[in-house]
Amino acid sequence: MKKFVVRSLSALAIATSSFSLMAPAVHSQISVGVSTPIVSNAGTSARGEDHFVEVSVNGDMPLSRLKVVCVTFHKLSGVKVLDADTGAEIPASVDFGFEEFNITFDTPVAAGTDVRIVMEDSRVRGRKDGLTVPYRIFATYPEIGGEIPIGTALIRIPEVTSR
Repeated sequence: MKKFVVRSLSALAIATSSFSLMAPAVHSQISVGVSTPIVSNAGTSARGEDHFVEVSVNGDMPLSRLKVVCVTFHKLSGVKVLDADTGAEIPASVDFGFEEFNITFDTPVAAGTDVRIVMEDSRVRGRKDGLTVPYRIFATYPEIGGEIPIGTALIRIPEVTSR
């Protein structure tokens, strides 16, 4: 009886293992394509004096305008708009408002381009070392007509260390 049970269990184990080998493997892959621009990078330069935000222009529509809103009140000396890969300036006009500015490109920026927005000499009211400054970024497409939110950039002001 003992041999019968052992043989039955052995046969069952072999049958289930061979069945799983014969079953076709099912693989599914989800491909996600980004069809809108996204905030791809953010940080500081010039020892924390300048803040920058990079936007990757994705999809198949060129980008005509960006709006940057700083949730924490701040002042800027100026704004530069650059190609993030080459460092070349992208011709654009900048219109400043209260706690925000709009960038309108002279020629819409083609998909596949990374745009770097440099906020020169950014001075945040009540600056504290280690403060995180949030920026909300919006894009405008001629075909859509309205603004769409494309991301938030969190820029941390570096802590000052005396060495």
